[in-house]
Amino acid sequence: MSTQTNFGGNQVWQSRCYRPGSDQEVLDILARHREGHIRAMGGKHSWSASAVCSDVSLDMALFNEVQPYQDGGENRVRIGAGCTLQAALDRLQAETDQTLPTLGVIKRQTIAGAISTGTHGSGKPSLSHFVVSVRVAAYDRTGQPKIFDYGDGDELKASRCGLACTGVILSVDLRTVPKYNIEETVIPHKSLDDVLGRYRDYPLSQFSLIPYRWDYLVFERRELGRRTLSPREKFRALRFRVYNAVWVDRVIHWSVKWGALAGNWFVKNIVLRPAPYFFWMRGPRLDDAEHVLTMGHDLVQHEEMELFIPAPRLREAIEVLRCATQVFAGEEAPIAQDLKTKLDGLGLYEELLRNRGTYTLHYPLFFRRVLSDDTLISMTSSAQDDYYSAGIFTYYTPGNRDGYYAFCSWLARCMTRLVDARLHWGKHFPLGAADIARLYPRLETFKQLCTDTDPRGVFRNAYTERVLGLPMAPIA
Repeated sequence: MSTQTNFGGNQVWQSRCYRPGSDQEVLDILARHREGHIRAMGGKHSWSASAVCSDVSLDMALFNEVQPYQDGGENRVRIGAGCTLQAALDRLQAETDQTLPTLGVIKRQTIAGAISTGTHGSGKPSLSHFVVSVRVAAYDRTGQPKIFDYGDGDELKASRCGLACTGVILSVDLRTVPKYNIEETVIPHKSLDDVLGRYRDYPLSQFSLIPYRWDYLVFERRELGRRTLSPREKFRALRFRVYNAVWVDRVIHWSVKWGALAGNWFVKNIVLRPAPYFFWMRGPRLDDAEHVLTMGHDLVQHEEMELFIPAPRLREAIEVLRCATQVFAGEEAPIAQDLKTKLDGLGLYEELLRNRGTYTLHYPLFFRRVLSDDTLISMTSSAQDDYYSAGIFTYYTPGNRDGYYAFCSWLARCMTRLVDARLHWGKHFPLGAADIARLYPRLETFKQLCTDTDPRGVFRNAYTERVLGLPMAPIA
């Protein structure tokens, strides 16, 4: 048995760990442990318990192939399940003029982990949406392990984002796009209307809401195609890379981590209220998409819950976020009567007041626009509207997050009931299947497909049982 710990330090478990190097080795493990439980691991960057398994863990790091190819004139790439996004991008960009169609912030994730939890960027669907086929090891109807190739239908849609419940992913084929540059400028705004108005010209933008000053900071981004940068543009791009790597990824995030320990006044007045001035290199800058859309915030341990809010409900959701942040931080800000009435109707108003002064949010709220996915259960699946994701972060150490968890629990229950928000499967997830089932119209189809290739629930764990309602069988 070996001990496994995720990046956030909030998930620790012991399991028998295998590192298979071939399809046949995976099938042999499935045959050997068909009466137990098996979960594949990626980069262990998830904060949810999606990878936790007390029986058998599969480290898929040796499945790291990257094979660009064309199919019917369309550029694609086959990526091994354990290959990191960084390694896939390096290989693609070294050998072709292609890149991935969207990028999450963190490149240390493996491709299987990224699609299984719906990893996304801003201004496009999640990475799962661009998957054209998946190879998985699972069980046939007689209980024998078998390789399945899913290239269409609901089986593909389920495997595109399936929390590893559809089988052990071996490889993933994705569409690719020509490399492209992005222009970015960081600009403060006072109103949400101003922020949303920028998306017409800057569709890849993301924005933050600064607690306690309640201003917006918008990272205005747009795609500019691909061209060779001038020497001056290259120099400026290099300056920004160094600035982000040193100042943003390290200095700012370590300052937040230590500042959170200094108390409420310090957090509000020294860490957050001056936050817009920390971004003194505001651009514009022009660089390739990888260096603009990704960052190294995984260098400093933290935890995040992410809410996916339907675009028409964003204003209402931000009102709730602001109210809850102020109350939990102990501020005496008034609560609008119509919001109080809504919270009363949900049975959440008195609970909110009981939590006054129990937690001070010490990091900006980050928002990204995510378009609809063609999947069964990703966070923007079956969506008629765009969604805006809202990230709620903490930089407290794992043993000091009780206040954060109470804050997230209240927010999650309020947001799912009030504005039909969905939670990111790979991040802090305080709800259960009964809380979220109505939000996913294709959930029962997904569960049936999982049962077809895994009737005993070998690929499930306590987390998937809790959030999806897929029961685990006891270990024989």
